[in-house]
Amino acid sequence: MTMKKEAKYIATVSLGVMGAGFLATLPVSSTVWGGFLQGGFEAGVVGGLADWFAVSALFRHPLGIPIPHTALLPKNREKITNALVSTVQNELLSKETIRARLQQIRFLEKGLELAEGHLDNASLHKGLSALATQALLAIDLEKLTPLLAEELRQALLDVDTGKLVRTLVDTVVEGGYDSKTFDFVLDKVESWAFKAETRDQLGAMALKAFEGLQSNGFMAFAVNAFIGMVNEEKIGGIIQNFLLSYIEQLRMKHHPRREAVLSFIRGELNKLERNPQLLAELEALKAKLPDMFELDAKLSGLLARIKEKALVFVEQPDFVPAHVVPVIRNVLATVKANEALLQRGESWVQDQIASYLEKNHSKIGQLVKENLDKFDNEKLTELMEDKVGKDLQWIRVNGAICGFIIGLGLAGIKMLF
Repeated sequence: MTMKKEAKYIATVSLGVMGAGFLATLPVSSTVWGGFLQGGFEAGVVGGLADWFAVSALFRHPLGIPIPHTALLPKNREKITNALVSTVQNELLSKETIRARLQQIRFLEKGLELAEGHLDNASLHKGLSALATQALLAIDLEKLTPLLAEELRQALLDVDTGKLVRTLVDTVVEGGYDSKTFDFVLDKVESWAFKAETRDQLGAMALKAFEGLQSNGFMAFAVNAFIGMVNEEKIGGIIQNFLLSYIEQLRMKHHPRREAVLSFIRGELNKLERNPQLLAELEALKAKLPDMFELDAKLSGLLARIKEKALVFVEQPDFVPAHVVPVIRNVLATVKANEALLQRGESWVQDQIASYLEKNHSKIGQLVKENLDKFDNEKLTELMEDKVGKDLQWIRVNGAICGFIIGLGLAGIKMLF
């Protein structure tokens, strides 16, 4: 038997006892003690019935008779609902009450402690690994590749060609690559000039040049005499020695001839950033480079390889413990050690909660009202009776007992007078 039914049973028994006592004392009502007890039982019946009527009138019409001011709960349901909503929303759970309570809680600090306490949890590791895997699998390379390729193309086109040339020239000069390149050329020229066949070629070219001179008189005699005294090997050797000697001078650091050549080269290099023809050709080359290198195909293959390696990496058993957890732990430690940052974060969390509370506080009352409106009058009455019926039934018991006691008192007073 439930507590409510037990109380109702006791109330009914108490009323029955009063009624039975009243009936039992009727035959002896003329005697002193019979009249005294009858008065008590009579008042007990009246008190019990009156309180039964009052308790019943809260929830329904007693005996189904539509007596005025009965069935108070069904008739005043809207008033009761509004009063309950107002009480919950504006008194029990007012904005000020909730805000004051929330301000006592350090949400961010507790959240950090909670997160730190679960970092070594195997389930968390498994979940983070699965999350990383799913994130990688969700990457659509077919959509990502054209976007990245287009961004690379645009970035290449946005490069300032003049500034690029200036940077390259500065790099060449600062790194001494102009001097190194000049020495490389000198090495190649020296290698060529040192050969015997080069000597012979130079000699043959010189003789032909002399033979082709248009001269007369003494000059013609002198040229013919010179040609008669030398051959290709001799004149080639003279030229060869001259070239090798000149190359050796150009090799010597700080030699005026070397410095003059390098100064000329650097001057020409410095003019490149203002050379319109060169800049135009470089601009055209920039636009062609992506297609020349098959950028889309190369980028697609690169991204596919990176994704494949990343998937293998995150699926390793020690991925989360060795790589993810230490990072998270360091971040948490950094935040906890920075009191100013922690306070700003706490203030931000409190502001967000306060803002959410301000926007949604009215929904507390709406929620109460919506839940109450789900019940019809019969169900709501049953619910109320179930929650407070026990105490209300004890009112009936108390009414019968108090009526009995008062009845005894009144009967005693009546006998005295």
